[in-house]
Amino acid sequence: MSKSLAYLEGRKFCVVFVKVIDAASERVQLRCLHGRASIEKGRINVVAPSGNLFTIPGTAMATVMPSDGTALLKDAEYFCLVRVDDNIELVSDPDQGVVY
Repeated sequence: MSKSLAYLEGRKFCVVFVKVIDAASERVQLRCLHGRASIEKGRINVVAPSGNLFTIPGTAMATVMPSDGTALLKDAEYFCLVRVDDNIELVSDPDQGVVY
């Protein structure tokens, strides 16, 4: 396990998927994946209660931060932002998605 990521092991983690809807008006769509962080081969995997696993892309590693208490993060201790391509449709429970 990477020493720099060891502090995340087993912590409550939220992946915030960010899709830019309209850059000019600064509208974005947010969806969250809540779970526990698992460090494997220097990568962060987030394991959801359902058993689904998401590996944080290397481009998002710099966005890992402690939770700031935002309601969207729920009880997560840490979170990161992952930008989603315009061609990908974000789908999840209605109570977890927000458009700003």
